[in-house]
Amino acid sequence: MNMVTQLVSGLKYDASSPPPDGGVTAWLQVLAGHLMCFVTWGLITSFGIFQSTYQDMLDAASSTVSWIGTVQIFMLLLVGTVSGRASDAGLVHEAVFVGTLLIVFGMFMVSLATQYYQPFLAQGICIGLGMGILYMPGLSVPSSYFKEKKSLAVGIIASGAGSGGLVYPAMVQQLLPRVGFGWTVRSMAFVTLFISLLINLLLRVRVPARKSGTLADLSAFTELPYVFFVIGFFLIYWAVYFAFYYIDLYGYRYASFTSLDSINLLLLTNALGIPGRILPGFIAARFLGPLNTAIPTAVSVAIVLYCWPAVAHTHSSLYAFAAVYGFVASAIQSLFAISLAALTPDLSQLGTRMGMVFSVVAFASLTGSPIAGAIVQSQGGNYLGAQMWAASSMLLGAIALVAARVSRTGWIAKKV
Repeated sequence: MNMVTQLVSGLKYDASSPPPDGGVTAWLQVLAGHLMCFVTWGLITSFGIFQSTYQDMLDAASSTVSWIGTVQIFMLLLVGTVSGRASDAGLVHEAVFVGTLLIVFGMFMVSLATQYYQPFLAQGICIGLGMGILYMPGLSVPSSYFKEKKSLAVGIIASGAGSGGLVYPAMVQQLLPRVGFGWTVRSMAFVTLFISLLINLLLRVRVPARKSGTLADLSAFTELPYVFFVIGFFLIYWAVYFAFYYIDLYGYRYASFTSLDSINLLLLTNALGIPGRILPGFIAARFLGPLNTAIPTAVSVAIVLYCWPAVAHTHSSLYAFAAVYGFVASAIQSLFAISLAALTPDLSQLGTRMGMVFSVVAFASLTGSPIAGAIVQSQGGNYLGAQMWAASSMLLGAIALVAARVSRTGWIAKKV
C-alpha cells in the first residue's frame, strides 16, 4: 500500500493543458475508474445471485425481490444528478470517500439480514446511495484525461463491471455452501473495502472546478439529439437487466440446473461482459464513433432477446445464450456514457449532463425487472411474454438512437 501511495502522490498534471490522451497519470485514472465499476456495476450485474438466494431465504416472490436490485440501480442513477454536479464543483474526493464508505457499510449490514425490509434498506437504499455518490465522479474524472482515446478508456473503465461480476458470484458459489450467507457477504464486503481504499488513493482530478452553475442544464432538453438519446436509453435500460436478474432462475426452471450450478450462467454472462465493454469502445474510437456503434449494438441485443425462447432450453444452448447476451448487453451499457460524452462539447458540463440523463434512465431501471417479473408471474411462470416485452423495448430504443443520430448530423456518413 505504501508503494501505491508514493506512486500516486508523485503524479503531476497540468489542468490547463489539453487532455493528455495517455501517460501514467491518465491510465491510473482508468484503473481507478475500472475499480469503481467493479464495486458498483459489478455488484449490480451480480444481483442474480441475490435474486435466487433471497427468494429462498426470505420466501418472497421474484418480482418482490427484484425491487431490491432495481432500487439499488435507481439510487445509483438518480443521485447522479447531484454527484455529477458535485464532481464539476470540485468535490470529487469527498464524494468518492462518502460513496465507498456507504457501499462497504451497506454490505456489512446485508450480511445480518433475515427479513425482507433489511436487505431492501441496506442493499437497495444504502448501497445504492453510495453507488450513486461514487459513480459520477469516478467516471467523469478519468474521462477528462482523454479525447481521441476516450471511447477506449471508458470501455476499459466499464469493463470493471465484468470483473466484479466474475468475482462476486464466484465468491458466493464457493463460500455460500461452506460458511453460510452471513460470512459470504462479509467476505464480499472485505474485498470491497480493499478496492475502495485503492480507488480513494488513485483518483486525481484534472479539470478545474466549476464552482458556479445550476444543478441541471435544462437547455439540453431543447436539443433534439439529446432528447432522442434520453428516450433511447430509457427504453434500453428498461429491458437490459431482465436477463441478468433472471437467467439463473430460468436455467433452474427450464434446463434442470441446480441452484448453485445456475450461478455459472451468471458468471459466463459477466465474463463475456469484459470484452463486451472494451471492444465496442475500441471500434467506436477507431472507426465508427460511439453513437454509430451503439445503434447496431442495441439492435443486436434485441435480436438475441427475441431468439431467447427458441434456443435456451438445454444446458449447451443456455450457455450459448448467456455468452452472447453477456457480450452484447454489456456493450450497449458501456456505450451509454461515451455516446453521451460525444454529444457534450463542453467538458466542464459533462458531469452535470451525465447526471441528468442518468436520473431519467433511473426510472427505467427501477421498473424494468419488476415489470418483467410480474409478467412472468401473471403467465404462471412462463417467460415468453417477458422476453418479448424486453426485446421490443430494446428495439424501440435502437430506433430512438437512430433518430438522435439523424437529428445530429442528418443521413450523411460521419463518425459520431
